[in-house]
Amino acid sequence: MNITEPGKNPEILIIGIGGTGSGIVDDLWTMRFPNCKTIAIDTEKQVFDRTHADLRILLGNGLIQGGRKGDPAMSACALRGVEPEIASLVTPGGVVLVTAGLGGGAGSGAAPQVARIAREKGALVIALITMPFHTLMGTIDTANEGLCQLLRHADTVIVMDNDRYLKRFCTHSIGQIHSKVNGIIADVITGIIKSLTIPCLINAEYEDFRVIFGNKGLAIVLDGESEFGVTNTNDSVVRNCLNSLSPDIDYRTASACFVLITAGSDLNRYDAEVIATSLTYEIDPHADVVWTANVEAPVEGRVRVYAIMAGIRQQMNTVGSM
Repeated sequence: MNITEPGKNPEILIIGIGGTGSGIVDDLWTMRFPNCKTIAIDTEKQVFDRTHADLRILLGNGLIQGGRKGDPAMSACALRGVEPEIASLVTPGGVVLVTAGLGGGAGSGAAPQVARIAREKGALVIALITMPFHTLMGTIDTANEGLCQLLRHADTVIVMDNDRYLKRFCTHSIGQIHSKVNGIIADVITGIIKSLTIPCLINAEYEDFRVIFGNKGLAIVLDGESEFGVTNTNDSVVRNCLNSLSPDIDYRTASACFVLITAGSDLNRYDAEVIATSLTYEIDPHADVVWTANVEAPVEGRVRVYAIMAGIRQQMNTVGSM
C-alpha cells in the first residue's frame, strides 16, 4: 500500500459530479497543480461535452436525467458500473476532494458512491457540496438524503447552503449567487491544494491535515475579506467571517478548524496568527487547529480568509437551513 510518506506531497483528486461539480472542475482544470488530477462525472451529455478535466466520465451513456428531477438511484447504479475505473485512480493515503450540488440525480446519487470508493481505497475524503434553495421544494428531501449518505461515507462534508447566501446577497440574482457559492468552493479547494503542495508563507503538514479532516463529519465555511490600511484590519476580517454565518449555526461546537489566509505582500506571520487565533478563540480549547497563509499578487492590498469549521454538532433536520 502506497501510503503518503512524511514530508511528501499527497496525490490529490478533485472529482466534480453533476452540473455544479463539473463546472467547478472546469474552472480548476487550467491551474495544473502538482500531484493533482481533475475528474468530471456527469449524466448529461450537454454538460459533459463542454466540461474540461483530465478525465471525464459519462454515466449511463448520457441517457440518465441528472438535473433536479433526476433519479439519484439511477445515478448511483450507473456509478457502480465504473467503480473499478474510479478506484484505480485513487491513491491510498491520498486526498480526494468531491464536489457536487445536492438535490438532483447526479450529485445526490453518485457523490456518496464516489466518496465510498475513495475511502475504501484508503484516501482522505472531503466533500464540498451545495444544498438547494428551499423554493425548489421537490429537491430538499433528495438533497438531505444525499447529505446523509455523504456523511456516512466521507471523512468530512463541507456544506454550502444556497439559502444562507440568498439572505446574505439578497440584491443579487439567483445566477449571481450560484456563481459566488461556486467561486467560494473553488477558492477553498485551491487553498487546500496550495497549502499542501506549493511553498507558501505558512504551509500545512499532511499529517496535521489528516487530523483536521479525518472522521470529522459535518463542516461549514466562514469567509471574510478586508483591505489593509483600514482601522484594525485583522479585527475587520474576523468580524466579516463571523458575520457570514447563519445565526442558527453554532460554530463553537467545532472540534477542528482549518484556516486559509490569502493576502498581498502586506501580510506577515504575526497578522496571520492573530487572525487564526481570533477566529478559533471561542471553539473548544482542545479542538485541533491548523492555519496556512499564502501571499499572492492578485490579492495585493487585501486579506481574504476562509475558516473551515469541522466536526460541527448540528441536528440533521436543521442542516438544510444552514
